[in-house]
Amino acid sequence: MNFFKRLALTASYVTCIPLGISFDSEDESLLKGLSKFLPLVGLILGAILALITFVLTQLHVSSLLLAAIITFKWLWLTGGLHMDGLMDTADGIFSHRSKERMLEIMQDSRVGNFAVLVAITVIALKIFALQSLNLSVCIIAVLLIPGWARACEVYAIGRFDYAREFGKGKIWHDTTIWPRDLFLSIIPMLLITAYVSQFNLKAVLQVTVGTIAGGLLSAHFLNAKLTGHTGDTYGAVVEIAELGGVLIAALNF
Repeated sequence: MNFFKRLALTASYVTCIPLGISFDSEDESLLKGLSKFLPLVGLILGAILALITFVLTQLHVSSLLLAAIITFKWLWLTGGLHMDGLMDTADGIFSHRSKERMLEIMQDSRVGNFAVLVAITVIALKIFALQSLNLSVCIIAVLLIPGWARACEVYAIGRFDYAREFGKGKIWHDTTIWPRDLFLSIIPMLLITAYVSQFNLKAVLQVTVGTIAGGLLSAHFLNAKLTGHTGDTYGAVVEIAELGGVLIAALNF
């Protein structure tokens, strides 16, 4: 399978971006070794969000409405996959039960109070943080954050054990070559980040550092709680990393 087909296959699994390829959810073997493509998929997602942001500003959409549209488009383009993982993780972690019971709660299809509260909080914070940014910083944020957040996901996938014997995320963990795949995955992010930094170095540094800090801290915290990660916590890492990036940008601009 060539590079572009593997990239499209990865995107078809973790986003709703139409790239002309469908993923057979019954054949998880297709996911083997694809984790290193996640940041590049995030970069594609970021480019779409940046374009939408620019177009909406040309249409003189108010800052609050623009932030809301971008946030919900961000959620829609991922099919709510990572938010679903964050919600399941919140229900488990905030139950303050044993590791085994937390994992059971996370597998429950029912949505708990903690899941709803966390989802509302994250969405609201994203909207108000994005609203506070000027156009150039907002474009930089939505362009870079999705890719760096998924680099943090690759870190969690490769760095830590898988917390369950079976699970949808296990194929990602088992077929990731650590740390080689992490290094490979961040190459496009480093190139794009270096290019964009010539326009606003301060914004790029704060967005990047905020995203990576949020992702790494959440990855280590969740590993300490569960002695490993699951597919749900991979999604949680992405969501928390993205939130970290927009919050740091909002606090400084």
